[in-house]
Amino acid sequence: MGSNNFEIQKLSAAIESDNETEFSDCTNLLIEGRLSTTNEYTEESTHYKRLTVDDIAESLNCGLFQFTCSAVCGLCFTAEGLIIQSSSIIVMSACDLNINADNRIWLSMSLLIGIAVSSAFWGRLGDSYGRRKVLLLALSMNVVFTFSSAFSFSYEMLVVMAFFNGLGCGGVLPVTLTYAIEFFPRKYRGMAASSSNAYWCFGNIYAALMALLIITQSVAISVGQVTLTGWRIFLIVCAIPPLIALISLSLMPNSPRFLIKQGKREKTLKVLHAIHRINSQCRTQHGNQPFCIKLSDLPTIDDLHLSDDVDDVNDDNDISKNIDSCYSKLQRFLRQYAILYSRKWRKQTLMITVIWFLYCFCTNGLWLWLPTFFSLYTHGQKCQGPSISINSSHSMNTPALNQSSICIANTHDTSIYRDLLLTTFATLIIEATFIPVINVSGRRLLFSGLALATSISIFSIWLTNTSTGVLVFSCLFTGLSGAAWTILNVWTSELYPTQLRSTSNGYINFCGRIGAVIGTMTFGLLLGLGCKLPIIIMGTACFIAASLALFLSDTTKVEIN
Repeated sequence: MGSNNFEIQKLSAAIESDNETEFSDCTNLLIEGRLSTTNEYTEESTHYKRLTVDDIAESLNCGLFQFTCSAVCGLCFTAEGLIIQSSSIIVMSACDLNINADNRIWLSMSLLIGIAVSSAFWGRLGDSYGRRKVLLLALSMNVVFTFSSAFSFSYEMLVVMAFFNGLGCGGVLPVTLTYAIEFFPRKYRGMAASSSNAYWCFGNIYAALMALLIITQSVAISVGQVTLTGWRIFLIVCAIPPLIALISLSLMPNSPRFLIKQGKREKTLKVLHAIHRINSQCRTQHGNQPFCIKLSDLPTIDDLHLSDDVDDVNDDNDISKNIDSCYSKLQRFLRQYAILYSRKWRKQTLMITVIWFLYCFCTNGLWLWLPTFFSLYTHGQKCQGPSISINSSHSMNTPALNQSSICIANTHDTSIYRDLLLTTFATLIIEATFIPVINVSGRRLLFSGLALATSISIFSIWLTNTSTGVLVFSCLFTGLSGAAWTILNVWTSELYPTQLRSTSNGYINFCGRIGAVIGTMTFGLLLGLGCKLPIIIMGTACFIAASLALFLSDTTKVEIN
């Protein structure tokens, strides 16, 4: 019914314009059978049926703009993947800052804590002030603190810089995915979002490649009181992708879904005009279609009927009387989180939150320690039985002098960074394999199957006893977990309507990052005792997450509003 009204309005607009070409293009809809001539809507109707938010999204046929949007959002994911991967590399290469077995865990922990504490906050701001503004601020923080980290004069300063870098990263993942899917119609939504999320792999590849080319070289450049060694130059180079993402995003418009939910109809129409104009530059099957949406076609706040979910609705007399007070603003800010646990959303929120917590617990916990895990085998330590066997003179609990010598050896050992690079390429290949089938198999089944395969690959890392076997199963782990991670992000973003999407993404990311912090700490602490127990714990958590996903509703090819 809604789509038929939409097509009739397009036909009326063409008639009113006295443009013979546009009239011919719009009337082709009748010939194609997409519009019924016996529609209940007539010009004499007393109630004017405006477009819905999903009607507007469906009118945005894929073209040059959508490809550009997917690439820009992909650059944002590249920046976050790069920052997280670089943290695991710096842990074993910043030799001049006295990193040892007792304090090395805090660098990765501070980054993850920063991401965790900021995710929910950024997500809520994305629903209040717009996805684009929040992303610009978050990316600016990434650029500043990644660059500043290169000039850290102590390990404590490096940890603090990582925390603030994490604060910026906490806004990139939930808000970028929200921003990306709101420019695409239903048919292309899953593939577009998963393609953007897959750029995470390029961030990992960039970090591993730069580490191989820079950190392994004996470089020392004096800048004031700081000597720029390999790992410092590496961090400076890592600030380039976030800067490119920041500049690219500044040229993009606001999300039309967000604008219409805010009642900004004129701005929405301008954005839709701009998207249509850009798409018209590209010769596609939709490139020459006329723009038939008028201002009167766009819904108003009253048409949206969002009194249960929108954060600006005053459902309390005290709030309406004291609208400008700090207390009422705080109430309205927190009310959006409370809606996630209302009767309508409670079961879904609890289920997806547990899945995120468990999946982040196992994947992040192991992922950030993979370079260190590779270095264990490089120095002759193997995961045999309940504990790590020592086949060399180096021990994970040796004094600081030996730890420093191990660190220096790691920076010049190209095999560690080569193995890390191979795992990142494996992630890209496996993700590219599953992206085309996301709309065919469905989000739920695909994620559950990939998470189960990830669990098996984790157990296989423990069962193998050679460096080659660890490398092979680590490649499978990173590839399968990365593909499942992409599907989970897309699925989560589609489970909630526009007015809750950024808030829910931020809150669920917050819960997931808490799991990542606990997983990273657990793996790091238990690794010194042996690798059997942490591997079993991570694999079991991943298996439970895969099982729980089967009880959540699928969102493939359905309306997301």
